[in-house]
Amino acid sequence: MGTKNNPKNRAKNIEKKKFKGKEVEPIYYCGVRIGHGKYMAAKYISTTQLVLGADNRPLQWSQLDENA
Repeated sequence: MGTKNNPKNRAKNIEKKKFKGKEVEPIYYCGVRIGHGKYMAAKYISTTQLVLGADNRPLQWSQLDENA
């Protein structure tokens, strides 16, 4: 049967996003107290290190492809 909940229909080989050769995952960043705002940022997989841009601010998840 062709339903969305059928485990056989789920994608298995999904390519993960990478930044400078390392895999990254999204994380909710709340930097309101220091004037950065709240947004989805990127962090390296299996660490707590955020992906930082040239201005030493965490990169937004949507901007990750532009800066790769």
